[in-house]
Amino acid sequence: MSNFRGYYVKIGNCTFTDPAIKREGLLIMPHLEQTADSGVLASGRLSIKVLPHKRTKIQMQFPVMTKAQYERYYAVIMSSMYLTVEYYNEGIDAYETGTFYHNDMQYKPVIWGGKNMIDMQEIHLIEH
Repeated sequence: MSNFRGYYVKIGNCTFTDPAIKREGLLIMPHLEQTADSGVLASGRLSIKVLPHKRTKIQMQFPVMTKAQYERYYAVIMSSMYLTVEYYNEGIDAYETGTFYHNDMQYKPVIWGGKNMIDMQEIHLIEH
């Protein structure tokens, strides 16, 4: 039985379900290794210093949305440079939580179905 609760990313009370994150536009890269230094030894072997902290990266894309939907997502993401993010890790079928920072939000106005809409570009969340 899956532990999935109907959302992939949650910040505060916002589960990013209206509109939902594009399934093909969601990348969750959990527990990535970080390196501090690398180089080639005299023997020709590669030497990599791996840091003990592993970080997760999340990339999200959304369908076009109304101005009200955009403003709600904007308020949540821009509430702080550092955000407590809960995300679903399908590899372990569990939700994990971390402190993330975000990239600058970008959008472009578009006409969709004869209405003024917002096309919010990719959002990247990087664990601190």
